[in-house]
Amino acid sequence: MAVAAALAVLSQLPVLLAEPAPGLAQPGLRLAAAALGAAVCFALPDRMASTVLAPSPRWVRQWLRVALNMMPAAALWALLYLAVVAVGGRLVVGPAGYLTLQAAVCGLIPVAAAAVAARYRDDLGAALAGPLVLGVALVGTLFFTGTRSPWPIPSEPEWTAAQLCWPSALALSAVALLLANREVFRS
Repeated sequence: MAVAAALAVLSQLPVLLAEPAPGLAQPGLRLAAAALGAAVCFALPDRMASTVLAPSPRWVRQWLRVALNMMPAAALWALLYLAVVAVGGRLVVGPAGYLTLQAAVCGLIPVAAAAVAARYRDDLGAALAGPLVLGVALVGTLFFTGTRSPWPIPSEPEWTAAQLCWPSALALSAVALLLANREVFRS
């Protein structure tokens, strides 16, 4: 988490050192959310689950792991957002709701992927599944341009079809996380 926090802070250097420009902070805030979400993944594999009988059910342990790591990550992202707004004003971040939606998806996709992997594996490979899925998703969406790109901040009156996929991506990630953190029943 410390490395991800340092990367998140470093991603804001262009905003802190450059002249304010429209949308300057957006890529850095997205990268910060992705790095912090990827860091949360490493708390999800439960190495002791397959070796001993635990006093609490799996779903309690998994949600506690998610909450104890996601809360500081979300708080750090919020502090970075407020710092960027304080330094560069609203000009550098654009509409707050849409950028927060993008950050939530960038942070939740790796956690959901790692939670699914941790359901079936109890090793470091399960944690690495989260950043791997996020990397594939991010790189894959960079090839779309113009109105097909999900990354530009939409204008106020309407969103493109690609930008309307963000709420769906957030809902799918949340459902995947919810289903992955259920109790495992093995016969």
